[in-house]
Amino acid sequence: MTAGLLWLALGLAWGQEEEEEKASFPVSVHGDIKSFFTASIPYDSDVLPSDPTGQGVLDVRLKVDGDISKKVRFEVHGTSTGLAPAPAQNGLAGTSTGVGLRAPEAVELSYLWEDADGLQVRGRVDRAMVRAEVGAVTATVGRQAISFGNSMVFTPLDLVNPFTPAVIDQEYKPGVDAVRLDAYAGMSYLTVAGAYGGDWSDDGLVAAAYGQTTVRLTDVGLFLGTVQGDRVVGTSFATSIGAIGAYGDGTVTFADDRDPFVRASVGGLWRPTGTTTLTGEMYLQTIGAADPADYLEQFNDPRYTRGQLWLMGRSYGAISVGQEISPLVQAGGALIANVEDGSAFFAPNLSWSVSGNAAFALGGFVGLGQRPTSELQSFTYGGYPIEAEVPVLESEFGTYPLAVFSQLKAYF
Repeated sequence: MTAGLLWLALGLAWGQEEEEEKASFPVSVHGDIKSFFTASIPYDSDVLPSDPTGQGVLDVRLKVDGDISKKVRFEVHGTSTGLAPAPAQNGLAGTSTGVGLRAPEAVELSYLWEDADGLQVRGRVDRAMVRAEVGAVTATVGRQAISFGNSMVFTPLDLVNPFTPAVIDQEYKPGVDAVRLDAYAGMSYLTVAGAYGGDWSDDGLVAAAYGQTTVRLTDVGLFLGTVQGDRVVGTSFATSIGAIGAYGDGTVTFADDRDPFVRASVGGLWRPTGTTTLTGEMYLQTIGAADPADYLEQFNDPRYTRGQLWLMGRSYGAISVGQEISPLVQAGGALIANVEDGSAFFAPNLSWSVSGNAAFALGGFVGLGQRPTSELQSFTYGGYPIEAEVPVLESEFGTYPLAVFSQLKAYF
């Protein structure tokens, strides 16, 4: 089916150009290099590692794109990421650089190598797509990033490999093998997409349709889809209320393994001065746990292992501020709070534009809230009674250790 759609799109595009001058096949080669250092500094705890840990990361992304004809383009990204020590050995909790992330592949285009001393190198073709314009329709086939929704912190409509706010670098969302059609008509558009999520069954595929139109100053969207076995209905909006840009997303998920649940976010963006940006969001997920003692059970849900969910509670708020200190230096910070258990997650950052194609950043993540404890519990294993100390969570973000990072990136 994928190959058939690709040839159909290409054939239609080329057919329209029979009388037109062909493109000269220009090709652009560019990319970026990023280096990170991350460190985790744990608090005193009976249930978490007590020693600080660190990791160095080097990521190289080579991008090749160009025109096959006037209406057909291609894009390929090759990535290679080195991590030392390997993620399984560094003990970092709740921190990810975002580079080197992988996604299920219909066609295996990646490798993973580790040596005995803990160095890990990941390689992946992260984009490999052809895009064809056929009148008001654009068809994109191949490995690509797919996102839906308007929310910036909590993203109920972003159901295909979403990032979490604890990811340091969110410039490139991991590409998925997909077919996508975008049709435009005036101020409205319709997107239809099918993406591979692990296998070819209903539990491994994502099929979605998202339509949006503009009514005066408001963009309104409707989402319908099946997401790895779940049926999802959603809506989205973005508007202006005076000087404030307001937005929101909401979904209702119907699943075979649990009762229907709601995820909804609403937020606003305001620029009180030309150099200051304030953002606030509120979020509700009825799938979350009400009692911190039940948080760990949330990870038995496959939606957490797939990355579609990452918060364990039910209601949250977030505020962030961005401040231009000088034309080359930016500072900011974000605070995400679990409203019910009183814990919070603070992420300050400072960035400096070193030159026109290079930037340096410093930042961190701080977990605030009641720390986990442990208790002695009795089990039966292999027919024999045993006792062991098990962790007991008292809050969500109180489990997060202090993490700091530095990042240097350059573009070529």
